[in-house]
Formats: sequence, structure tokens, C-alpha cells
Amino acid sequence: MESFFWQVNDDYIKSLNMLSKKLRFAQVDPLLNASKALKDIKQELERLRKKALSKVSAYVIGIFSSMRKPGTNIQILQQNLLQKYRHLVLFLKEHGIEKYNDVCAAYVDKMNKVLSEDFRVYLEALESLKLDIGVSTDVIGYDANVVDLIPRGREQLRNHRFMFSLGERSNILKEIDQPGLVPCISEANSLKYPYEVIFRSLQKLLMDTASSEYIFIKAFFRDESMFYRVFEGPVAVIDENMKLTLANSHDAICLMLMICITKKHQLVMSNRRLPCLDTYLDKALIYLWPRFKTVFDMYIQSLYQCDAKMLWVDGTHPHHIVRCYMEFTASLIQLNAECGDGQEAGEEAKELRRYFEEKLESNLVSFVDELLMEYFGDLIKFVKNHISEDLISYTECPNIADVEPVVKNFAVKWRTALELMHNEVVTCCSNFVSGGSSLNRNLVSITSISYEIRKYSRTL
Repeated sequence: MESFFWQVNDDYIKSLNMLSKKLRFAQVDPLLNASKALKDIKQELERLRKKALSKVSAYVIGIFSSMRKPGTNIQILQQNLLQKYRHLVLFLKEHGIEKYNDVCAAYVDKMNKVLSEDFRVYLEALESLKLDIGVSTDVIGYDANVVDLIPRGREQLRNHRFMFSLGERSNILKEIDQPGLVPCISEANSLKYPYEVIFRSLQKLLMDTASSEYIFIKAFFRDESMFYRVFEGPVAVIDENMKLTLANSHDAICLMLMICITKKHQLVMSNRRLPCLDTYLDKALIYLWPRFKTVFDMYIQSLYQCDAKMLWVDGTHPHHIVRCYMEFTASLIQLNAECGDGQEAGEEAKELRRYFEEKLESNLVSFVDELLMEYFGDLIKFVKNHISEDLISYTECPNIADVEPVVKNFAVKWRTALELMHNEVVTCCSNFVSGGSSLNRNLVSITSISYEIRKYSRTL
């Protein structure tokens, strides 16, 4: 190898370029081919051609062999060494296609094995960092493990890693092109990650490696098809891991995040103007969407099979299965807003949304009426008994003996009653928007009733 480095230097490359010009000239000029002068040197040119082909191919293949040495930075080797000698490969391609094919085959073989092993090792290291979030029994309404599911569901609802809640997991979409995980550092700090973080790191490494390799092959060999042969092995390693992981994945939020990550990585590669991973990224989506549909259907089916009475806890808090469903729905809506294709929901979905909003409104009205009747029942009954529904006339003649105890009772307890109502709303409404709306409705109703009492009192 050292003799090759000594012989194949700048002077040798200049001589090789001169030989290439002479060979090219001898091949394209028909008059020269018929001349006696060419016949005298043709044999010598052929000898030099064969010797150069043998030396150049051996030299380049020797460099490729060094890529398998542990600790070799292949990208630096490509940039600093191979790019310098790309004219050697062009000489092989022009004057010795068989030797050129041998060199290409050697490069494909070496790089395929090196990159396949690198990705296999990286994947094994990443697997040790995986945080298990959900299994098949953790679907929304699954009731086979009732005793364990209820307390665990409540505890994990407060944890943003919970498989039905997006929470801080959405931050990964803002870090889409950040450097990937370094397993040794994560292990040293005892860190674990949801699978979408591992998936993003793996695809980040694949994108950067593929981009560098594609650019190098295109410049050095001028044959883009070689890239796909080089990456057959690495992609096969990743595909095998993905199929195994997806088969055991029951975390729909993770699957949707993986879909969003893949779509954003498609955009990254498009911005780089590199088509080398188009097929892989399309295939990744083909794997992910059906699995998401399967897990999503499991969630829905579990709701149908769930016996809500069997899992009932109390009547003041939303059931944790309902909260799971709402967290999950809100997460999908948020991800669709960030990564969706912009298509509007169908008519059935719109009708379902309208029905839900109407149902929510009617339940809020009933809830407010019950609260008011509980804490201000005597006041409401008085207004209904003495004031007409149009709030203009009175059903009977005003009497101070009737109104005085009602007003005094209201003056004494209204502040305490409002505090109790506030506490009950906070307890019953985990959603602050709905809770705030209920409180506002209560205050408006109380204000309206107080106003009518004041009007009534003035007539006495």
C-alpha cells in the first residue's frame, strides 16, 4: 500500500492524464489509425494502458479496503483522499471498463458492509434507551386489568409521556433537524426516550449519511445508481428493525409522531435537493399508516367493549377513560394542524362535531341550572313564582313580607355560595375553558336574578 502512495502522486496523475489524451486521440482520429507511426507505438500504448489500469485499480481498491478499519472516518477519507484522485476512476471508466466495474463492485461491497454494521450497532445502542410507553392492554377502554388500570391511568394522565397525551412529546417536531442521540452519553445519564425520539435520531443519521454518500458517489463515480446498491444493506437493517418495532407498537401518538417526522424529513431532503431517500421515506410512510390505522381501530374497539359502569369511580370527576379519549382526540387534532395535508373533515365528521358542541352546550346549561338551584334555590323559586316569564309584569301583587326574607338570606350567604360553586366547578370540570364558561354563566344568571329582585322591591 505504501508503494502505491509513493507512486500515485501528482506527477503520476499528470502522466496518466497525458496517456489518457494519447489513447483518446488514437481512438478518435481515423487517419492516425491508418498511419505507420501509430502502428509502431500502438503496442507500447496498449502496454502502458494495461499497466496503468492494473496499478490504478489496485491502488483505489486498497483505499477502499482501509475503510473497514475500526475508527476510520469514512467521510473525511472520501473528502480528503478519494476526491483528490477522482481522475483515476475517470481513467478506468474511459479506458478500462472491466477494471472500472471491478472498482465499483469493490466499493459497493465494502461500503455496504461497513454502513450496514454501523447502523446495526447504532440501532442496538438506541434500543437500550427506549422507554416503553404502552402495550396491547393499555388501549383506552380495555377492561381486563380493571384493578390496575384505574390508578395507573390517573397517575399517567399527569405524566406527558402517557400514551394518549401529546404534551411535551410534540417538541420533537421543532427539533427535526437537530443532531441525533449519542447513546453512550444518554446511558451515562440514565436517560430513556419515547420511541419517536429514537426514530428521529435514526433517520437523522440515515439522512446525513445518505446525503454525504450520494454527493460523493455522484462526483467520484458519476454513477448515481451505485448509491442504491451501497444502501441496500443499511436500508434492509432499518426496515427489519422498523417492522419488528411496529408489530409491537400500541402507542398511536408515537406512530402519528413518526409519520409527522417522516413527512418533515421528506421536506428536509427536498430542501437539500437530494432524491436519494425518496423511495425509503415513501416506504416508511407505507409501513406507518396501516399500523396507525390498526392501533387506532383497537382504541375505538376498546371503547365499544368497555363497561363504564364496571369502571365507575365517583360522580364528581370525569372518568379517566373519558379523559384518555379526549386527550387522544386533542393530540390528533394538534398533530393534524401541524403536519396534516390541509384537507377539511368530511360531512360526517362535521356533523359529529356539531352534535358534540350542541350536546356540550345543553349539558353546560343543565349543570349551571343545577348549581344555581342548589345554592340559590329560594331566590330562583321566588322569581319564578312572583315574576312572569317575560320579566316585565308580576304574577301577583308585590308583598314586602314575601321578599324581605329572601333578600336577607341572599345578602348573608351569596359570597360563601359563590365560593362553594367555584370549588364544585373546578372539581367537576377538568377543562378550564368549560369550567370558566360555567362560572361565567352562573354569575350572569345570579346578576340577572338580583336585578329582577331589585326591580320587584322598588314596587313595594
